Amino acid sequence: MTKSAPKVKMKPGEQKAMQVVEALLTSESDEPVRLEQWDIPPRQGVHDFWIYRGDAREALEITTLAEQSTKTNAAHWQKRGPGFCSTVEGLASAWMILVDPGFQADALTKNIAEWLRALENEGVTETGLWDGSRMYMHPVTTALASAGVLQASAVSGPPAGSVHLAYASDLLPRPAGDPNHISTALTEALTLERHQKDAAKLDRSGVPVRHLFLWVDVMSRLDVARAFDEGTPTAAPDVDERITWVWLALHTENGADVFRWSAEHGWRRDSVNV
Repeated sequence: MTKSAPKVKMKPGEQKAMQVVEALLTSESDEPVRLEQWDIPPRQGVHDFWIYRGDAREALEITTLAEQSTKTNAAHWQKRGPGFCSTVEGLASAWMILVDPGFQADALTKNIAEWLRALENEGVTETGLWDGSRMYMHPVTTALASAGVLQASAVSGPPAGSVHLAYASDLLPRPAGDPNHISTALTEALTLERHQKDAAKLDRSGVPVRHLFLWVDVMSRLDVARAFDEGTPTAAPDVDERITWVWLALHTENGADVFRWSAEHGWRRDSVNV
């Protein structure tokens, strides 16, 4: 009896990214679109998926836009903190909580749900130590500060009710009101060795259309996630010629918010339900 080939488990984020790509390309194509997983044993060093549009074939690599040292710190901190992510019922938004490394984990864990609900009930979407207008007037802001919270911000992208914690020392700066921060961040990220390896994988595919899909990691690249709120970039990023399309995506409750860029078409923005 011939044994069937073992089922290959996809990496985190690949299944949803595949669905996002298929849904978006299908919606704008006159030909059927389907994807085939390609980076499976015994193949090594190849791109993740083939995209088929009619008789044409395109390459797709899926990865994450992240600041690696922050992710490494997160893994260590989870051993002594309340964890990097939790869920609070009754919130309308997701929240990012920026903490001092010496924060009071017990006080934060015990009270965070009550504090965040109170902020939302009063229409407050961002507050912290810098907030001189409320620091000594708003009891929740004062309580957060006492627990070691430097900033609490409602964010788009993650599911409503999810609460993420980040270290102050790892927060990357973002110019307020600048949609082109996305272009700048992407240009810098694509020079990193790990993304140069992604470009090399796509190049080895030998096809003319090559997609690099990056999920934005809100834990370490909150600056990019928040820049999604600033509108569509106008500046072109500096993208390796081995990559013809770059996708930047934020998880949403029903799918993803997506920015795409190519040299031929410039920036496009879409919201995809999957």
